[in-house]
Amino acid sequence: MAQANRMLALRLFGVPQAKAQAVLKAAAAQGCPGLRLLSREEELVVCVNVRAESEAEASRTCKQWNEYFREQFGPAVFGEGDTELSKAALTGLAKKHKLFVAADEATGHLLEARIRGEQEAAAVYDFGDHSYRHPTKADRLAPPRALLDKYPDCPVQPAAGRAHQALALSGADWAVSYQPAQGVQPGFVLVCGAKVVYLHVLAPSAQPGMLAANWIFDMLRRLALGLEAAEGVQSFAYGKPAPVLPVLQTPVPPKTEAPRPRSAAAPQPGAENAAWQKSGGTVPPVSRAANLRSAGRQLFDESAQLPEPPASKKNPMARLLGCLVAVLVIAAIAFGVVWLAERPATQQMSSAGYGTADYDTAARDYLTRAQQSNSQVAAYLALPKLGGTLVYQPDAAQPGQAVGLAVQAAQGDELARFVSSGQPGQARTNQIVECPVDSIRQLSELDEEELLRDNCGFTLYTDGSTYRYKVAAVFYWDPAETGETAFDLYGLQDLSDQQNFLNFVLGVKARSLYEMPVDLEDGDSFVTLVADTSDSSGRKLAVTGRLQRQDEAGFLLGKQITQADQPLLPLAMYEQSGEEVPSVETLNQYWMNWYATGGATSSDVQQESGMPQEDQVVEGVHPLDPNATPIPTLTPPPTDAPATPSPKPSATPKPGTTPKPGATEAPDATGTPQATQTPQATQAPSDSGDSGTAQPTPAPQPTQAPQPTATPSAGTITVTMNGVRQEMDLVECLAMIARNELGAGAPIEAYKAQMVAAHSWILSQGGAPSVSGREPNETIRQAAREVANQIVTYNGRVAFTPYFASAAFGTCPSEDVWGSSRPYLVAVESPYDQQYASNWQNTRVFTEQEVADRAMEKLGVDLYAYSEDPNEWFGDIVKNSSGYVTSLRLGTATITGQKLQVSVLAGFPGRDIRSAAFDITYADGNFSITCYGYGHGCGLSQYGAWGYAANGWTYDQILAHYFPGTTLSAVG
Repeated sequence: MAQANRMLALRLFGVPQAKAQAVLKAAAAQGCPGLRLLSREEELVVCVNVRAESEAEASRTCKQWNEYFREQFGPAVFGEGDTELSKAALTGLAKKHKLFVAADEATGHLLEARIRGEQEAAAVYDFGDHSYRHPTKADRLAPPRALLDKYPDCPVQPAAGRAHQALALSGADWAVSYQPAQGVQPGFVLVCGAKVVYLHVLAPSAQPGMLAANWIFDMLRRLALGLEAAEGVQSFAYGKPAPVLPVLQTPVPPKTEAPRPRSAAAPQPGAENAAWQKSGGTVPPVSRAANLRSAGRQLFDESAQLPEPPASKKNPMARLLGCLVAVLVIAAIAFGVVWLAERPATQQMSSAGYGTADYDTAARDYLTRAQQSNSQVAAYLALPKLGGTLVYQPDAAQPGQAVGLAVQAAQGDELARFVSSGQPGQARTNQIVECPVDSIRQLSELDEEELLRDNCGFTLYTDGSTYRYKVAAVFYWDPAETGETAFDLYGLQDLSDQQNFLNFVLGVKARSLYEMPVDLEDGDSFVTLVADTSDSSGRKLAVTGRLQRQDEAGFLLGKQITQADQPLLPLAMYEQSGEEVPSVETLNQYWMNWYATGGATSSDVQQESGMPQEDQVVEGVHPLDPNATPIPTLTPPPTDAPATPSPKPSATPKPGTTPKPGATEAPDATGTPQATQTPQATQAPSDSGDSGTAQPTPAPQPTQAPQPTATPSAGTITVTMNGVRQEMDLVECLAMIARNELGAGAPIEAYKAQMVAAHSWILSQGGAPSVSGREPNETIRQAAREVANQIVTYNGRVAFTPYFASAAFGTCPSEDVWGSSRPYLVAVESPYDQQYASNWQNTRVFTEQEVADRAMEKLGVDLYAYSEDPNEWFGDIVKNSSGYVTSLRLGTATITGQKLQVSVLAGFPGRDIRSAAFDITYADGNFSITCYGYGHGCGLSQYGAWGYAANGWTYDQILAHYFPGTTLSAVG
């Protein structure tokens, strides 16, 4: 009998993880099925997965546990399913007719990125119109001098004073402010009311802005709904002493970042002003004169005294003036008739329904009508949320130019135009569309991440054709720039020459502000939208779209967009920021390698390269200490709860798992559910042994490398760096690899662990193995100098030390990746990955037909012949102790999870299965594969190392954990 599946996902904020763990542990003991606790920036999701004999029984069970957890967590529960915290806050504010403002522009941009596009936003938030964007009020948003004089050394009072001023000037209920961490001062957020200020000190975070926004929205939600404040929220009376902030143990260094993408401007002020009403009832009608007076005060200062209309007077010249006005009206009508004949009434239609067949029909009809009115209209350009615009031929006249009467007031060219007359959709071409500011509002603001996520594709409608594009790059471009950093965008429209094609691809990818989930291939066709910016720098924002290929799914994967690590900016931006220009040659080599390998990661390269049959003997290897002994296996970090194994996904439902169709029990499965254990901060080893209380289990003490004194030459190493075989300076090679693998802001000890692992892996491969690197900074280079001559060895031979991004529920033994074992490549705990990794969990969706086609193509299995019910296609899923699928059945074929990942369902653009640790569900004709972690899973977890380093461990302790039984040795 088929079983019914039902999942409950309860979202919480403001509850300590320790409390949540205790509640889940108690629930598991009472028989709660399929428990999982997920966390991100202090937001928690309690997942309950129920399998029952009927839908009714599954629903009843979910309802029972929903009520149980809501009672346990109280006001911390803000929603279910995909409800966002920001959405819950807006809903609560709108329900109670409450308003809030941001006290400063930085806080406003932070919040607006989360709520732009939400229906309730305009009703409860002013988008700066009555505060920091107001033409006269903005200058008055300063803390009172008396407050600063009264509390000269308090970092909280200036923010509270500024927020109170914003409150007074706007008439809102609350004003909010976020102050990032600086030096030893932690970051904090506050919500200021008329009399009381609510304050929360932020914990150190890899994403402080997201954490700050979460706390602001939760504080507003609770205040609006009259709920109890979350633990850690303090309050004080405005004008009275504020709580003393704690001192950070690790000072936050000042940031010297390259110019960041600008935040999108607020929506059109008319909408916000119309919705900025304190009352929830019907707005009483007002006279037309009152409306005009109100509009005037909105445009200028609300304190301005507008003149009253003068009393009418009899004028003997009135009749003559009336005749003159009548003549002018007739002339204006004639002008309008001629002008309207040149163009449609508007340049764009609504974006509602973008991507649907009805929208396509409406857009083509709109284009046809426009072309009937004006033969110079060539196409219609549409974006999902920004609307669209007519696109004109290159030589199209501006409105009014052909009119013999008085030309309209000069407003600049508002027509979007093709630069050349080529036809879109041709292979190896890059059509350019110039888009002035007035053609598509906010197009020049697609450098803001949230706006880009909503508009990561566009469509061009031409005579009889529809071309859909996926945004492949967004970059700043200076047409006047010369020299090495210049980019001849307009000269790269005909890409039929291979060198031009490569120059274009490398140019847009090296400059892109974001990593876009769009692959590029020979024969692709492109359109680049060039938008004017609002400043006077002459800089443009270019948005390059790659034409959707035949039979390619039309998904726009906005959620997979991430900020680029090292984009190449216009030279003037580096001069303004004082930062060094990165090596253009290195960037081009990096992106050339990306293009040639199809975007393969280091984990992909290692997985394909395989594991040597035996560890290699390398000349000149000797222990760092003659008495060195193998490093013992590291004890997992301590927790407050009794020691229990971390939950691993298996075929038996328990915390941290999602049942799969037809799954069988994994060998390690147990019948006792355990609550998901959240990583706790691991203490660095202490030399003191006389404490009377329980102490954290110390990390093992491996053989230490001698502390460097001078900086001797570390020698050279032969690798294929970014696709180019070369003999490199060892320090520079290791620094480039670490910079590419971990980015620019990782802990020093994580960099060192990565460098030693990379060095050992290169030597274990022999020859010139392929690696990828980016230009490092001096901090990373110094770390490389300190460990350049160190490698990991086992029994005197260089160890095979693979690495990958993030682990699932622990690391994977080598036999489950490469088919053979190494004593030091076994499954170990990696508890920090969920906390530190970005996109640790993600879901890829494949249609029933896609799975069936691939099963036939790759395995020769006819799934429809096997069963007419796709629920039965996957089954017998077995996982190892860390959650990686070691065996599954697909129809009549038995394969590994790795084969499904890298072969059967590989190659779908933007839908790569990121690890062999996954769950599979089926509904409504689609298979959803939810992955945990990223990479092959064997060896060093990079985000795991990041977490250990952030919690006090040194690089040798990290290596000891991930490669147990090995020794640090010197080479050379």
